[in-house]
Amino acid sequence: MPLVNFGSILSFAEEIETQQLEIYNQVLALPHCAEMKKDIQALAKAAQKRISEVRRVRRENVTEMILETIEGFSREPFLMKTPDAAAMTTEEITPLILHMGDRAMDFYDKAALKLKGQAEVARALKGLKKKHAKDKGIIS
Repeated sequence: MPLVNFGSILSFAEEIETQQLEIYNQVLALPHCAEMKKDIQALAKAAQKRISEVRRVRRENVTEMILETIEGFSREPFLMKTPDAAAMTTEEITPLILHMGDRAMDFYDKAALKLKGQAEVARALKGLKKKHAKDKGIIS
């Protein structure tokens, strides 16, 4: 499915962040991941803040939604089936979390390029990418 405008890009960004938050919440419920709890809680809190930031950017730049059509940008490279964290071991969870962060950073990097004509939005997307890069340090 193509991401054809500002609104679709930010809606997909919110979808990515929400998916990550859901996985973090699943991991927090797992008794065998107790040693990761503090780190996962920090990641969940960061994901919630990023969801709020994506919503803020969309709300504050709503007039941009109708101005520019985006071509050649699709959600498919960034889609990820939500795994059942309850069936995963601790050793499987860390690579999953790192992969989710890499996927989000790649999306924000490419989305910022597609929205470079909207400087404030592109800056916000680059900021979200930096936040993901910082979060990688929590878990790795």
